[in-house]
Amino acid sequence: MEYNFQKHVDFLLENACTSIRYLVHKDMLKTPTDEPFMKEMYEEILQQANVQKHLSAQHPDGWFGNGIHGCEDMDSHISALLSIGIEPNSPYIQRAIEALTTPEIASQHKNWFIGGEALDAEGRGGNHAIIAQILSWVGYSEDYPIMAEQIALAQEHLFAVLDYTSPDDFSVKMKNYRCYKPNAKFPGANHISLLNATKGWRVANNMETAKAAIKHGYELMKDFDEYITYRKPKEFGNGVVGPFNYNWQALRPVDENDLRKIMKSSYNYQFGFWLGAVSGVPDWVRQNTQTYELLAHILVEDTFMDMLPEKALNAFRKIMGREPNWRKKTSVKCDVMFAILNACWNVINE
Repeated sequence: MEYNFQKHVDFLLENACTSIRYLVHKDMLKTPTDEPFMKEMYEEILQQANVQKHLSAQHPDGWFGNGIHGCEDMDSHISALLSIGIEPNSPYIQRAIEALTTPEIASQHKNWFIGGEALDAEGRGGNHAIIAQILSWVGYSEDYPIMAEQIALAQEHLFAVLDYTSPDDFSVKMKNYRCYKPNAKFPGANHISLLNATKGWRVANNMETAKAAIKHGYELMKDFDEYITYRKPKEFGNGVVGPFNYNWQALRPVDENDLRKIMKSSYNYQFGFWLGAVSGVPDWVRQNTQTYELLAHILVEDTFMDMLPEKALNAFRKIMGREPNWRKKTSVKCDVMFAILNACWNVINE
C-alpha cells in the first residue's frame, strides 16, 4: 500500500518548533543545510530552551555533565542535542569530543561507569563501548584505537550468534536472574548500534554473515523476555551489571491490537521506548515492514493521538520529546507525529 505523507509534512512545517521543521527539511526533504533559511533555523534552534538546558551542562573544558554514561552525563547530553538538530560539527559537540579523546581532560571527570571496567575486561564493551558509541554518532575516524577495537568486538559478538541453538548456550539461569556465561559472545545493543553507525566493516562477506546472524538471533530471541545481565568476577567486586541488551522484540511484526497494548501498558514508558527502538532498527537488521506500515496507517488515519493515554504521552515526552514546551495541544501532536513519521519514513519510502 502506498502512503502519502505530504499533509503531515505540511502540518509540521507550519506548526512544529524550529528543531522539528529543520529535521523535516534536512532528513526527509533532503534540503541542503547551507541554504540561507536553514542557517537561520539552525541559529533559532540554538536558542531553544531545551537546547540551552543541555548546553548549560557543558564545562569550560568541553565535557558535558558529571560522568560519561547516565541521564545527566556526556552520552545523554550529546545524544539529546543531536536528536534536537544540533549538527555533529557544531563547536559544542566538537569541544565535547575533544574532551572525550584527550586523557588529560577526560580524567578530570568520571569518564567511566560502574561495572564498565569489568565489561571491558570481559570483552563485552563497557567504558570503551560508550566512548566508541559517542564517537560513532559524530562520524569520528574508525581507525581511532577504541573505535577499531569496539567495531572488531561488535562483529565478533554478532557473528557468534550463528553458533547457538538456544539462549542457554550463552547464558545461564540463576536463582534471581539470568547472566552471560564467562567469555560467551552475544551481541548487545552497543554492538549493533556501533555497527549501524560505522561503514568500514561492511564488505560483502561481512554483510552476508551479519544478516544471517541477525536472522538467526531473531529466531532465538523473539519470544525470549528475560533480561540477561553480566556477573562481575571477584577482582571487580562481584555483583551484576548491565550490559546493554539488544531489544530483539522490536523486530517482531506488530498489529493494531499489539500497538494498543504497548500504548496502554501499565509501564508508561513502554510506547516511548518501543518507538525509539523500532526507529533505530538498521535496514540490514529489520525483519519485517508490517510494524512500519501500521505506523504509517495510524498517521494517515489520524488516530495516533486518540490512542495514547495521557500518562504514556508524558512519558513519551521525557524519552523522545523535541518540542520545547507542550502548553499547546498542537505542540504535543507535532512531537508525536514527527516521531512516528520519522520511524516509518525511510521504510515506507524505500
